[in-house]
Amino acid sequence: MPACAASPDQLLEAGQAHHRKGDLAGAARCYHQVLDRAPDHAAACHLLGLVHGQSGDLTNAFVLIGRALVLDPALAEAHCDIGTFYRQTGQLAEAALSWRLAVAADPAMARAWADLGLVLRELGEAGEDGGEDGEGGAITALYRAVALEPGRIEAQFALGCALDDAGRLDEAIEALRAVITRRPRHAGAQARLGAVLMQMGRPAEALPALQDAARLAPDAEVAAALAACRAALTA
Repeated sequence: MPACAASPDQLLEAGQAHHRKGDLAGAARCYHQVLDRAPDHAAACHLLGLVHGQSGDLTNAFVLIGRALVLDPALAEAHCDIGTFYRQTGQLAEAALSWRLAVAADPAMARAWADLGLVLRELGEAGEDGGEDGEGGAITALYRAVALEPGRIEAQFALGCALDDAGRLDEAIEALRAVITRRPRHAGAQARLGAVLMQMGRPAEALPALQDAARLAPDAEVAAALAACRAALTA
């Protein structure tokens, strides 16, 4: 169908098809055509902004996605994507707010819960109460992410680390073992699991995890932990 005869929704679908294939220029052409016909089309504004962001033009990404959210404040994907761009530019508080708005609009969006949990850890809001505002912190967000999508390895690992930092060691072990079950060669999870088990006075269980970590990604810290584990077993 010629572009001049296509409806805005048909052009949007064509743009999304280009976008999925990685053809950002083709996607942008279609989104521009949507906006030529329907200047207040929130989805087209959002997706054109996403193309700009993915092309490195964050200035226009913020403008276009911001306009999309003025047009449709409940557009969860737009909140999620602008959060990603805020994080890329070091605006962590703004990123966290965007992801909170994303999950408010769509509580089943695992990506937004995961990104929220990760940025809250960076902001030092690891606990479940989230600090003074009473909103959920990193642990709550990461638990939600992995409940919705258990295969989100980065979120599962971050959850294990956050639980360890909070002193919730049994839960940390469970989360880290879930990572290793899905990805046995995850050196970070092996090392952290070994460290947690050592904290709990369980060197015999820590030994295989630390040995795997040392084999997968040898470094001085892991080597020292492995030596301490072996010493504890021979003491």
